[in-house]
Amino acid sequence: MNSADGDTMFIEVRVTVDHEVVDALCDIIIENFSPGLILEDEEDSSVTTIKFYHPGSDADEYLRRVSAFLSRLPAFQTARTAEIRSRTVSSVDWEQQYRDSIESIGIEPGIVVRPPWQEPIGSALYDIVVEPKMAFGTGRHETTRCCLKVIAERFQPGWRFLDLGCGSGILSILADKLSASFIKGIDYDPEAVDNCRENFQLNNVAAPFEILLGSIELCRFDPPYQFVCVNIIKETILEMLPTLKDLTADDGIVLLAGLLARDQAEVRASFSKVGLVELATVADNEWLTFVLKKESA
Repeated sequence: MNSADGDTMFIEVRVTVDHEVVDALCDIIIENFSPGLILEDEEDSSVTTIKFYHPGSDADEYLRRVSAFLSRLPAFQTARTAEIRSRTVSSVDWEQQYRDSIESIGIEPGIVVRPPWQEPIGSALYDIVVEPKMAFGTGRHETTRCCLKVIAERFQPGWRFLDLGCGSGILSILADKLSASFIKGIDYDPEAVDNCRENFQLNNVAAPFEILLGSIELCRFDPPYQFVCVNIIKETILEMLPTLKDLTADDGIVLLAGLLARDQAEVRASFSKVGLVELATVADNEWLTFVLKKESA
């Protein structure tokens, strides 16, 4: 719909929720309402605002439809904070708003994650370029930050690296910069696989690699990996723990991420049952990342 002066009118919808449900809601919004969205985070805040647009001018009616749909989702129902707002705007500059919302992120020790249109930071030890087509895997989320820190501190040159739930490929790219001998990235989302391949090209990944659509079954006949990274949901992680142990080389490391602090007792009991030993736990807000070791036989 056009306004009197000819500008196209858009409905802007803003959904504010806890960090822990952002990824699930982003997927739903992309699948059902908008092919693109913008994330707005405030420093030291526990919530994120997801912003997206729809052509039209009846903001109240569109808001009712979006609200009714999202309110039925388990992720939205369990959020401690959940708010949906809308307004009518004109002449949205999609590309500029998108670019303005994405900034370079610095992560200790010396990691910088940046979009392709921003210049490298000279002081960065590890410069990672990510085309941010996905809500997850740009370095903004707590679990991604924790994984990057652990990989930078513990990964050894020449190790084989397995990345389950590879998303944008950000973790694998860091493993390549640390001289991995082989990288295998797997994700069940075709768009994630495509984005991962694109980011591998942007970063000139040098190690031999495979990026595959699927799950852990695609590793069944692989030689052991010295570093296995799993950044997915709790239920899936717990189901695959015995297989993860089998895929890990003696004295190798298993990195488990995407786990909430409230589930730590259940998670610890599960990995101790299969013979994985906890080396460290990294916390970032309500998220925990477990660093585990497979002991020599």
